[in-house]
Parts: sequence; structure tokens; C-alpha cells
Amino acid sequence: MKQFKNTSFSILKTVVALFAVVLTITACNKNNENTPAPGVAGLALIHAAPGTPELSFQVNGIKNNIKALTFGKFINYGNILEGTYSLTVTKKDSTKVLATTSSTFKNGKIYSLFIADVPTKTGLTVIEDDLTSPVADKANVRFVNMSPNAGILDLSITGQATPLFTKTAFKAATAFLAVSPGTEVNFQINENTKTEVLAKIEKVKIEKGKIYTIWAKGLKAATDSTKLSIGMITNK
Repeated sequence: MKQFKNTSFSILKTVVALFAVVLTITACNKNNENTPAPGVAGLALIHAAPGTPELSFQVNGIKNNIKALTFGKFINYGNILEGTYSLTVTKKDSTKVLATTSSTFKNGKIYSLFIADVPTKTGLTVIEDDLTSPVADKANVRFVNMSPNAGILDLSITGQATPLFTKTAFKAATAFLAVSPGTEVNFQINENTKTEVLAKIEKVKIEKGKIYTIWAKGLKAATDSTKLSIGMITNK
């Protein structure tokens, strides 16, 4: 049986079944990273809602995040039994619902849930992740636009004439693309068809065989911790 290596939360259909299933999964082969056990999907959480405080994440009304869920935070893949669930976020330890959605998770599939938009419009976006290993000597990269007001974005590697991805709308995700690894890679975002660089992330290490999400977060024109910036997630 296979399991996720770094399980931050385990979501089950009943509280009574929680510890029995966790123990079953933990007892499986620990050498298989980010691969769900039979009957199980994988789910990661990303807080991408600028100006929104620390959050609690609930599945069918039960709080499931153990680590703090603050703006820009990525909580690594955890196990969730296949099925359809009500997903909800509230302010930390509050009963006031900020956003809710229903989502179906399929056996063996892997997903990322982004909590996005400004506080008055907070919403949940579930994206299926493709963690197929990159081709030889390459890494896989995708782009996710989670900036509420930066417009339709292009992602480029600084110095290259052709963008990696173009016309990525708010809450949209591209497919993964094979790229060459490097020890100091600089990424930048521009509004589609415009030359002004809106944000950069510099000197990041891209390793062969790994899978990354480059994502736009924050607010254009903001100058505080919610300002427009680029984040990087190592999916695998």
C-alpha cells in the first residue's frame, strides 16, 4: 500500500474512523512519496487570500488543519478518502463561514485547494495536480494566478524572449511544462501583452526530476505584506 510522505491532515468520513484509518495508512510503504493509498486522494491547502486572517479549514464541519493557515502558507498533501465533501473556511476557530464549496475527490487523484480573493469575496478553488514524473533531466513547472486584481498574466524566465505561459486568468492554472533545471532561475510576471514587470522571484533552484507550482499572489499597488509577489511550491 502507498501513502503520502508528509501527511499534515487526514480527512475521514466519520470521526470514529479517524485513528483506525490513519494507523492503516501510516503502516504502509513510506518510500512512496505523494502517492495515495487505495480509496484515498491527496489534498494540499494554500492560503492565497490577501488581507484575510489566519483561517480554519473544515471538511463536513470538522476542522482539519493542524498547522497555521496564514496568507501565503502551503500545507503539504494529506490523505482524504475518496468521495464528495463540503469544504469550508472560517476565521481561526470561528463559526462564521467565509467560503464554502462542495468537491469530489477521486481515488488515486491529487488536488490543491486555493483559498483566494479579497476578504469580502473569499472563495475556494480546487485544482487537480498532475504529479507525473518529468522527462529525463527536466523539471515540471506550472503557473497559477491567484492575484485578485493583477489582470491576465504571463509568466516568463527573465532574459528569455518567449514566456513560459501566457493569458493566465485569475484563479486559473496552466498544465505542467518541462523546463531545464538551474541553480539561480529568475521568474517574472507581466500583464498579458504589456512589458511592465509586475513582480519577480529571483535565484530559485529548479532541480531535475522535481515538480513546481509558480503562483502569483497578493494585490497590485499594495505596499504591505499583501503586495503582489510570486511564490513557489514544490509539489514533488
